[in-house]
Amino acid sequence: MVLDFCISFGLAAPVVLSVVLYQVGHRAVAQGRVGPVTASLAYGLCVAALPLAVWWGVHALAEFYIVGEGTSFLRSVLQIGLAFLMYAYLCISWALSFVAACLAAWRFSVCAKRLKQEAVA
Repeated sequence: MVLDFCISFGLAAPVVLSVVLYQVGHRAVAQGRVGPVTASLAYGLCVAALPLAVWWGVHALAEFYIVGEGTSFLRSVLQIGLAFLMYAYLCISWALSFVAACLAAWRFSVCAKRLKQEAVA
């Protein structure tokens, strides 16, 4: 139960934060306050850092609730298994973040081109 919640939260949190960051960046590009390259770089860096922070917190929470306290062989096995599981989900999150960053960069450039065309017309 706790592990399911942790995994669901770990996968959903970067997506929600990425959407919020995209909206902020898109609004800044649409208003002409930020260029598309700057918005793409800022968005890419933030989106690359989000999964690491989220999965670090999820791993700490899951280890606290699932593994617990004490010293035993089972605790060590659970910690190793949990670390591998969290690493796998971190890699999945980074792959999805890379796709999101590429799509956002494309949308930022399209928005900037549209602004230039409207300014010329």
